[in-house]
Amino acid sequence: MKRWVLVLILVTVGSSAVRAAEAEHKSVEIGYIESFDHKADVYVLKTGDTRRDVVILAPVFDGDTIEVNDASATLTLRLVGQAGPIVLSKANGVATITGRIPQKGFLSGVFAWTASVVQLFDREQREQVSASIRDLGSQIGGELSAPLFARPQLVLAGRRKLTIGWVSPLMVDIRVLDVDGRPVASGRGSGTLWTTPEVDWNPADYTVELTASGETMRQSLHVLPIDKGPNLPTELSDPTVPEPLRAVAAGTWYAAEDPAFLLEALQHVAPDAGSSRPARLLTLAFIEGKRPRPQPSGGRGEADGPGGPHSGDDPLAAPSTR
Repeated sequence: MKRWVLVLILVTVGSSAVRAAEAEHKSVEIGYIESFDHKADVYVLKTGDTRRDVVILAPVFDGDTIEVNDASATLTLRLVGQAGPIVLSKANGVATITGRIPQKGFLSGVFAWTASVVQLFDREQREQVSASIRDLGSQIGGELSAPLFARPQLVLAGRRKLTIGWVSPLMVDIRVLDVDGRPVASGRGSGTLWTTPEVDWNPADYTVELTASGETMRQSLHVLPIDKGPNLPTELSDPTVPEPLRAVAAGTWYAAEDPAFLLEALQHVAPDAGSSRPARLLTLAFIEGKRPRPQPSGGRGEADGPGGPHSGDDPLAAPSTR
């Protein structure tokens, strides 16, 4: 009799451990909300029976349900292991989200900190009447303004395109000159962003020149050897994390590291600004010269931690408005 009691105890303990492991496994996020185009109350996100806030970069868990309650609204998800986004609309009804469950969660540390920064920019922009790069330029008028170049900039060497950003006016003539004053790349930018062709950017000093409305602005650009750049957090190379989030986190990290790396930060988000709201929000911020404060010490990165959007301190820094 005692043997059967012992066996039953072991089976019960074993079953409880399995259930606990399964519950812990299911609590690992399988993706996140990349964007939504209406007010948050149009969407219903539930984990089990619990309704959760719909915010940009909010985690999504296996079995979550999402409902879109406006025929003109959409919500975009990024899931682990899927190359492209998933777009939900009212036509999907109550959609149950399923996907590959990674061995461990990824929306912590540098990625949770990135989410808190992007969420703050998102709230700021949703409160503005104007919410596009083009509208920013038309609001400010014809005066040449490029806060991104308020101070000398650093970028990493290599064969790559280089995106230049400014605030106004909409049309700007741009040249990147080598140390002897010879153009390495030049063109006319429209809409506050312009990208060079692919260039072998060798370690050296260059000058970025912007001309518009009879005014010329010049700023130094120093190209660093790859091995002389800052050491990125190891999480940014985690293949489990969807690539768009890694790019956004890298851009956020460079911008927070040093205002001299704002142009480098822009390179990581500008290519996706047309398709990714987090990338677009950061692109707008960086061309305005805005940057987040560094990640809280210890790499906690919680959304309500020091410097996060729920704290009393402003987590952003703007080096200039010119």
